[in-house]
Amino acid sequence: MALENFYIPPFVETFLIILMIEIFSGVMTNVFIVVVNLHDWLKGRSFNSSDHLVVSLALSNFCFSCINAATIVCSIFFSSIFLVDFVFYTLYGIMSYSIFSSSWLSAWLCLFFCVKIISFQHGCMLWLKTNITSVVPWLILLSQVLSIVSSLPIIWTITKVYATNATDEIGTNGTLTFTGYQMSQTYNMFSLLINCFIPFMFVMVTTGRIIVSLCAHARHMKQNMEDHGPSLKAQQGAARTMMSLLILYLIFYVVELGLGFLSMADPLYWVCFVLIFSFPTLQSGVIISGNAKLKQTCKKILEQWRKK
Repeated sequence: MALENFYIPPFVETFLIILMIEIFSGVMTNVFIVVVNLHDWLKGRSFNSSDHLVVSLALSNFCFSCINAATIVCSIFFSSIFLVDFVFYTLYGIMSYSIFSSSWLSAWLCLFFCVKIISFQHGCMLWLKTNITSVVPWLILLSQVLSIVSSLPIIWTITKVYATNATDEIGTNGTLTFTGYQMSQTYNMFSLLINCFIPFMFVMVTTGRIIVSLCAHARHMKQNMEDHGPSLKAQQGAARTMMSLLILYLIFYVVELGLGFLSMADPLYWVCFVLIFSFPTLQSGVIISGNAKLKQTCKKILEQWRKK
């Protein structure tokens, strides 16, 4: 997010309703994912590795939606508080953490699908496939540690930006006026490389590997005149989920990168802002549509509402 010359133009009020709707839907959809899994756990059903990843991802997106809400409310209605150093650093640090965490957890989810679906005969992937249940909690922990460690230095890499007022006719020195914050571009690129680009590569490679495997499997079944069983349908569902996450993250990173080249006075900047705020809702929608338990529960709730 561009921090230089922080400025909220008047037309942003037009986007406020859209942003708040996106934040609300992001909170509700991710709370739904957590509540459904928590309900099953309270009924005595154990969490599998996929459930752990999905719940962790939902909590990360919930955090992102909440911090977005706090940022919007503070920046528009309490701008003087928002520009207090401690408040600004805290909000931006938590926002960075939630983005990094979501990126890593999405990568691990795609890796999990890849390991579970594809048959590996040897090497580290075979070991990973055999021990995936015990490895997943460590991957979740690793993603949280990396996200926190990458977010903390933001406090020391953000600097205040001042503008000098024009000098008067006598030539006296002008006074400095605070205009906003600016983040170190070196640190920004480094943190994005570690916490966004590398996870994106995981998503891309694992998705590509699944698609290649499915094509080979479908061709083999066609040659042998075999029926497409539930196993292939489950694999196709996982591939659609991974492909949707890949496209979603590609759009997110392009928009995030574009913010660095736009002024906050430009309406296009806020259009990009709207797209970023829609990310938790869209990602949770992808997760729900690709998870049989969540999808079935969602259908039941919608059917009950229709009857009422």
